[in-house]
Parts: sequence; structure tokens; C-alpha cells
Amino acid sequence: MAQEVKHIPDDFCHRTCNWETVSGFGRSGVATATMAAPFIGYAILYHSTVERYLGGLGGLLSLQTDVGSCAPWLTMWQKLNLTYLALVLLGVGSIVFRTLAPKTIKIYGNISHYVERELPRVTARNLRSLFVTVSARRPHLRGDFLERAAWLARDKASLKSASDSLQQAKDDQLAIDVLRSYYNVMNRYTLRLAVYLTIALYALGFILLSAAGLDLTRRVLCVMIK
Repeated sequence: MAQEVKHIPDDFCHRTCNWETVSGFGRSGVATATMAAPFIGYAILYHSTVERYLGGLGGLLSLQTDVGSCAPWLTMWQKLNLTYLALVLLGVGSIVFRTLAPKTIKIYGNISHYVERELPRVTARNLRSLFVTVSARRPHLRGDFLERAAWLARDKASLKSASDSLQQAKDDQLAIDVLRSYYNVMNRYTLRLAVYLTIALYALGFILLSAAGLDLTRRVLCVMIK
């Protein structure tokens, strides 16, 4: 009797802290727009030197009543220093991602896109290759796949027999499962320390980048309430 293989689901950390999470956030249009917000808000509402270029919009805060009670927490130079440091952190994070992230994650936006693009050109040879990686990173999946298709293991069948078995399959479910497992292994089980480093750099970078904008927002709300 074949030994029952126990499925071990990915834990919360692997599901949430992975290369796809970093890739999605770093490439999103929302993130790009957010990066520009502190610069635009600071220039229009706070920096009076741009007033002559914006038809009187610059320095609006200085025209408000009781503006002295809503003094900024950060000086101009502190904001510039924080902005520079934030951009450095984001740049280093992007270098780490571009250098160490698996190619599969950098090319495909998500697992559905990967399967959709790769399924039509899948062969027994590359399924075997993907299976080797999956077996090495997540050994508990090996038994389940071999029970469904023993030819995935190179020592179980010749490449010709494997190709014939794949062609005789009634559907693409096995190929889809192998592709999805491979993508998840690349995404969630590859260079974990680099993933944590990239997430930390991005998170800290965006926090520092938003410091000037948050201080400005606080002053605007303070003036409005006053």
C-alpha cells in the first residue's frame, strides 16, 4: 500500500512575504503616483519660492490665520535629507529585486499569467525539469505527483514514454499543477533572506518618502481646524 502523502500548506509568512508581493507593489501605478505626491504637495502648498511659477498657489499655508500654531515638525533640510535617504533605500531595494528575484517572477505578473503563457508550450522534458525543482524545494509534493504520473521522475520512464503519456492525458490538469507548483516554489521558497531585505528596504523607503507629505497634511488639517 502506498504511503499517504500529507499536504503541508504554505504558512502565512510564505504566502504574504514573497517575490510576487514585492514585484506587484514595486511595479504598480499607485506606488509610482504616491512617490510623487510629497514633492507635488510640498511645492504647491508650502514652498513659497515657486509661487511666481504657479500663479500664486505657492506658500498657501503662510497666508492662513494662526499659522504659527501649526508649525512644521520637520525643517526643509530634514525633509530633503529624508527624501534622499528614501530614494536611496528604494533604489537599493530595486537593485536587489532585479538582481536576485527569480526570472519567472520578473517576467510574469502572477501565477495565472505564468500558467496561461507556458501551458501551450509545455513538454514532457520541461515538466520533468520543473518537477526536479519542485521536489527539491518541497519534497512532500513529490509523492503526490509521482502517484499521478510516475513518468515525471527520470528514473521511472524514458523520455519517449513520458512524452507519449503526456500526449495521451485526457486534460491539462497535471501540467497545470506542475506549473503552479513550480511558480509557487520560485515565488515563496527562493532566496527568502533577499525577499525580506527587499520588503524592508521598500517599506522603510516609502515611510521616509511620505514623511514630508504627512507633515504637510498635518499642517493643512491643523490650519483648517483652527
